[in-house]
Parts: sequence; structure tokens; C-alpha cells
Amino acid sequence: MAGQSLEDVYLLRPLNDAPPTAEEKRRSKELEEFLRASGLYESVDEGILREEVLGLFNELVQTWVKGVCRKRSLNVEDARAHVYTFGSYRLGVHGPGTDMDTLVVGPRYVQRETDFFGNEKHCLQYVLSQTPDVSDIQPVPDAFVPMIGIKYKGVQMDILYASLAMITLPEQLELSNHVVLRGCDEATVRSLNGCRVTDTLLRLVPNQDVFRLALRAVKHWASLRGISSNVTGYLGGVNLAIMVAKICQLYPRAEASTVLLKFFILLKAWPWPRAIHLRVPEDHSMGLPVWDPRPGTRDSLALMPVITPAYPAMNSLYNVQRSTLEVMTAEFAAAADVCTSFLHYRGGQSIDWGRLFTPVPFFTQHTFYIQVEVSADNERDLVLWDGWVSSRVRRLVRNLEDHVRVRPFPKPQRPPNAKEVDADPRPRLLYFIGIDKRVAPAVTSQSLMPNGQLQHTAPGTVVTPASKVDLKQPCMMFVTEVTAWAAKRIGMELRVNILRRAFLPPWLLIDPVPQQAAQQQEQAATVVPVSLLQEQRQPADKDVDTAVGATLGASSVQGARRSAADERAGPAESTQGTERQHLPAAKRMRVERTEQAPFDATAVDAMVPSAANIGLVTPASHEAHASQGPLSQDAKSQLEKQASVADERAAVQESQLHNTGRDMGDWLGVDHGVSLATREASGSPPC
Repeated sequence: MAGQSLEDVYLLRPLNDAPPTAEEKRRSKELEEFLRASGLYESVDEGILREEVLGLFNELVQTWVKGVCRKRSLNVEDARAHVYTFGSYRLGVHGPGTDMDTLVVGPRYVQRETDFFGNEKHCLQYVLSQTPDVSDIQPVPDAFVPMIGIKYKGVQMDILYASLAMITLPEQLELSNHVVLRGCDEATVRSLNGCRVTDTLLRLVPNQDVFRLALRAVKHWASLRGISSNVTGYLGGVNLAIMVAKICQLYPRAEASTVLLKFFILLKAWPWPRAIHLRVPEDHSMGLPVWDPRPGTRDSLALMPVITPAYPAMNSLYNVQRSTLEVMTAEFAAAADVCTSFLHYRGGQSIDWGRLFTPVPFFTQHTFYIQVEVSADNERDLVLWDGWVSSRVRRLVRNLEDHVRVRPFPKPQRPPNAKEVDADPRPRLLYFIGIDKRVAPAVTSQSLMPNGQLQHTAPGTVVTPASKVDLKQPCMMFVTEVTAWAAKRIGMELRVNILRRAFLPPWLLIDPVPQQAAQQQEQAATVVPVSLLQEQRQPADKDVDTAVGATLGASSVQGARRSAADERAGPAESTQGTERQHLPAAKRMRVERTEQAPFDATAVDAMVPSAANIGLVTPASHEAHASQGPLSQDAKSQLEKQASVADERAAVQESQLHNTGRDMGDWLGVDHGVSLATREASGSPPC
């Protein structure tokens, strides 16, 4: 850290503060139009309804506090509470039907355990249950941040409570002042942190309008890709807000479209578990636990730390697990590839934002699925039971991820008509977890990171195939733990089933594969992984207790073919290969295809004995392709013109990517005064 300022250590200096171009402004307007056309902005009537609900809820809270005050035989005239909003509604990025995060701040004699939760007449939970316009009351007292979920006139509200160490609250209470934290327990501090983080975040972003538009777009993308749920171990609203605010700080004058593109490109390269900070952490010496990633602490085990900017600094992504981190990093990488292609568009060319905002085909991309069925005798019990089970699904994911590749789907599915679909007419919800066989890498001391996470396996690394996978025990552990809930009522049931993809309920909304993805699948169908052939040769699996074979994909076959060709190549060809590396990407690929040796079926058969049976090119098809005859002179001329244009585009693309890579290298290379390479070699923990 010597010789470096704290701004450099926490990556707080801008990477680029150039003003936006007219082209970037135009693309931001197109982005906003796309989001509006997608229905992400609420109507005026819905906005008025939210304000009306907040007013009614505030009156209800004042009545509740005065009732508790009478029960304590205190002066009712001085009894008051404050209602605040935070989250997406406070940030201004809420959409139709989204919930309102609400915080109730009361005096110290109104306690969470005895007055906020409970079915006694003076408790807020009971008062809400007796209010005609309130429905779907869902108390979660055991959550990391205790809350009550309700629907007030159809508006979903998540209500938190904080009891301050004051007998009487002032009429004007500023929560951003850290003095309000004195004498508060950890649950109260976490409840207050929602409002404190939201207000601090809005002060730290350079342009709130740009921030709101970019955040709205990222939230929409995360929802479509099935990674928008903090409870499940994915990204929540506050996490995304901090991450987007970080990009806004790095590009303080950029337009929303640029912030969105840089968001995915930079997060693809982010070296997790390095933490994301928006400011230098504060320390007011109040004895509150703060973010501490030093070895041996609990925070040192965090996989994807995103630190809140208000005191006390906390990791807002504490629910992330290995499997959900794997899913999110893959989604970031896929989105970054799409955004990189957007950088190649010419001036005046409109960006096809629909390529980025595509729904994930979850119910078609996995081999097996675990179905968690939550049912109860009535809707009210189902709401309570579902709140408990959904908060524990990530424990099932944690038990499974050591055996298989796991991808939980955060949104519950409700059968369209229980009487038609099943003989059981009771209300129920279904949660699904996609699972696939995993080829487990050999675990060594070098492959383990300081936080216990396995490093990514490099291509060509020899891996140890998993023998057999038995999922009964993890599922039974999950059912036993969840059904031991003390508040469980008669009729609340939980079933866990393992289903093949073909046996999923037919009423599920299966997202169609986009046309472009279907074309890519057709092109990739010429080389089928050997593992698929092995599965066809084996008997049909009755369970997931099946031996997992080694996987050899198309890239492995092509890489082996290139290696065999390189061994036969002479010194001259080796020199040509070195010079070829300096050509633009498009031209280099074209030269490689032109100079590629004729197809040698014998060599491929030697590497993959069953290659002829899995869709590889055969000599007959090669001869049929060659029988089409030579190209005409006009066709050759046209191809040369297209190739020249492609070379120019490739040169511009590589220049743009080089600049982006240089920015990321300067950005990611700052780590307490040492480079990333030095840190990885020494094994020192990240900041």
C-alpha cells in the first residue's frame, strides 16, 4: 500500500472522464425507448396509488405506536414513529407491480420481538391482519433482516423495523447521521442500513439520471436471465445498484448506454473475490461489525463481496454460493460478448438491444431438474409456508453443489388450475433447480483460492471424472430441516422430486430458443461431444446415480487436429504461423482456413475412435462439397471486396478492444501496491 492513496487502493479514480458523443446520447435514447416498450415504467395512476398507500400506512403506524405507548403507560402525545422508503422505489427505478421497501423507525420502548411481530392486539402484525385492505401477510422474523411482507390495496410492501435508543423521536430525523446507530443491536443496524445505503448511493453517483436508466436496464437483464434474487443467492436490488454505481464512478460523464456496455465488459474481467467499493470505508469506533476480509475472519470466505457504502460497511452479497457464482459469472461473460459486438457498430447504426435482453431458456437447458413442491390447505398458510421454504432453498443448493452442477431458478411456478392438473386441489407452488453432471477437477493446494473457492480449470487440464452421484441424502436433509419449522401448521407439506427434462409438468412456460441460438446450435451440430454418444450407449438412467464420463467437446477435437497438423508442419510453416498472429482476427481466420490441410479422416479416427458416428465431416461429404466447382471471377471479386471491408472492421474492433483491455489492466492491476500476478503468485488475499 506504500506510495498509493486510498482512492487507488479502492479503485475510486475515474478510468475515463471524456464527455459523451452525440452517438452515445442517441443510443441512450434508444435504450430508454426499448425499456419503455418493454413495460418497465409504471403508469401515473399506479404512482398515485403508491403515494396513497404510503399515506395510509403512515397513519396506521402512528396509531400502532400510540397503542403500544398506552400499554406501557407512557405519554401518548409524544409517541410517534417515522416511515421511510428505500430500495428501487427510493432510487426511482421501480416498475409496475414491484414491491416497496419500507422502514418503520420507532422509539426504544417499541420492540421488534414483542411489538412488531406477534398476534397480540398491540402488535403491528396483528393490526395489519385486521386492516381490510391488507392481505398476504408474511412475517419472516428469523431472516438476516427481519421483515413483514404484505399487500396493501394490491401494492406489495416489505416492512422492516428499527428501534432507536430514544424515548421520543424528533419530528425531523436524519438517518444518514451515524449517531442514530448508537445503542442499536445488529438486526436494527441492518434494517437502518437499507435507507442509509440508498441515500449515500444517490450522493456518490455523478449523474442520477444516467444511473437510474442504466440500473433499470441491468435489473431487467438480471430478471430475464433468472439471476435476480438475493434470497436464492443471486443479485438483489441493492447489489445491482452498488455495481452500477461503481461503473458510473469509473465513467463519470458517460451516457447510460455506455455505462450498460461497460458494466458487463468490466464485470466479466472482475477478479472475484476482490470486493467492490464505492468509497473508502468509514470507521466511527462504535463497536459495530464492519467488513473485514483479513484471513481467518468470516468475511474472508466471501465469494462475491459487494460492499455497502454507508457505515457500517457490509457485504451485501452474503448469500452467494459457489454454484450461483458460477452461474452469474457465465451470464456476465455471455452478456459481455454481446456488448462487445455492440462496440463494433458503425456510427448511426442502431443497436439491437433485444439481443442483450433475452430470457434464459431454463426449462430446456438442463438434463435433470429437482422439483420442490410447497403446498398448504389455504392461500394464507401457503404464503407463510412459502416464505419459510424459499428462504431455505439455498441450503439445498449448497448441499447439492458438491455433487452436480446446480442452477436454481428463483421464480416459483404456480399450476394454472390445480383441479385439472392434479387430483390435489390445494394451492401450491413449485420451485425448480436445474442439475447437470459435473466433471470434478482434481483438488490440490494450488487449485484452492484463499477463500476456499476452486480456481477455474484451464483448457486441456486433466480432470477426474465423478464416479456416481447420489442426491437422495442432500434432499432428505433439506426436507428434514425445513419441516422442523416451529411455526409449521397442519396441512403444510413439502415434496422434493428429481425429474428428467422430458417429465417436467407440461403446463410450464417453456421459453422458445431464439432464432439466432437455434442457428448456432445447427452449426455446432456437426461436432457432437463424445459424452453424448457415451450416454446413448449406456442403459437409460433411472436415477441420477449414473457414472459421469469424461467430456470431450468440439473444441477438444479441433485442438487435437491442429496439434497434429502443427507436428507435421516444417520451420517455414511455423514462421508463417508467427507472422499470422499479427494479422487482424478476420483475416487471420481466413488465412488459416485457406492453408488448412485436407481433411484426414484417419487422423481424427485415431484420436476419437467413434468420430465417424457422431456427426463429423466424412470423406463423402468432403467430395460432395468439392464437386460444386470453382468460383466465377465475379464471385471471387465480390468475396475480395467483402474480405477487405471485414479486415478494416476487424482492425477497428481490435483497436477498441485493446483500449478497453488497457483500461481494465490499469484498473484491475491496483491491489495494495502489488500487481495481480504478484498477488496470485504469493497467495495473498485480495482486498
